[in-house]
Amino acid sequence: MDYSFAAGCFILLSFVVYINLEHNTKNAKTWFGSFLICVGLALIEQELYGKYPNFVALSECSRFLIAPCLYFSIVYFTHPKYNFSKYDLLHFIPFSIFTFFAFSFLIQNKYPIALPAQLSKYLGTGVFLTLRLQIIVYWTMSFVLLRRHRKNVTLFSSEDASINLNWLLKLLFVILAIILIGMLRSKFKGLLGFDYLPVFYSFACGAIAYYILQQKEIYPFPDTVKTEIQEIIESNHSKKSTIPRLNAEETVLLKSKLESIMESEKPYLQSDINLYQLAEKLSISTHDLSFLLNSSLSISFNSFINNYRINEAKRLLMSKKHTFLSIEGIGYESGFSSKSAFFTCFKKVVGCSPLEFKKNHDKP
Repeated sequence: MDYSFAAGCFILLSFVVYINLEHNTKNAKTWFGSFLICVGLALIEQELYGKYPNFVALSECSRFLIAPCLYFSIVYFTHPKYNFSKYDLLHFIPFSIFTFFAFSFLIQNKYPIALPAQLSKYLGTGVFLTLRLQIIVYWTMSFVLLRRHRKNVTLFSSEDASINLNWLLKLLFVILAIILIGMLRSKFKGLLGFDYLPVFYSFACGAIAYYILQQKEIYPFPDTVKTEIQEIIESNHSKKSTIPRLNAEETVLLKSKLESIMESEKPYLQSDINLYQLAEKLSISTHDLSFLLNSSLSISFNSFINNYRINEAKRLLMSKKHTFLSIEGIGYESGFSSKSAFFTCFKKVVGCSPLEFKKNHDKP
């Protein structure tokens, strides 16, 4: 298998992503599609290098877009409301400079600025190091965004497996591995295994396709609520003290109302229950409910809901009327959306697996 097949996979996937743009994830997936095209162009250079130098020179420009495109895709995925500003254009200065020099050289067969001979000698090395530095900087910024996002989703969602973007975090580590492989390849060109890199890239493209095409909207809220969620996230990361949104009397009343709804309506049995939906049941804003949970009860929304689910699961595990349910079935009946989410949460809260809990309870 050669690099042209792997490149074709990435470019084809980018068009599939563009065709399947959804309104709520349009910006994030548009940037991600651009990232895929740039990766495809970078891969096809491996086949065209030496044959079509002019095309390679132009496609080299796209390498400076790979990191910014992936970064802005992550930015739009992780922010409820993000507006691209003129200052964001600064991220594309390296691309603009390199493109200017590349086009000028192709048209005039010389650089637009006369460079000293000694400097021209090291120009290629400088571009190579600049590109690597850019990737490292954007890799770090993307990693920080995704790690923070994993904490943010616990503030408004009870089901984070499909919106925590773990697959993008794994993609970052794959990119890190590719960088290291590239460095090793330049030192050990004959090392066994490097010939199979196109196969690796093709499989990576397939894995990316699986995750990106099924990635759903992370913030399925009205625009006004998205603004509130953004403010909740920002205030959670802010170290400044804020004025209490609820006085002591309001807090007591809302605590009582919340407990009553949780016991009577059992909204935690809904696998995709979120902060906005529960706030509507209480007839209060998402801001007020978030304050009640985080400041008054000192618990995140995710932990609050899952604690009720674990108690429900324990009840079902101990119930003789529900012996027909499997362990996995009990997890679904308790409101969890997957077996892994149920087992992980149960182990974290109770200290043992659901099966161990059941066995201990069934002992005479």
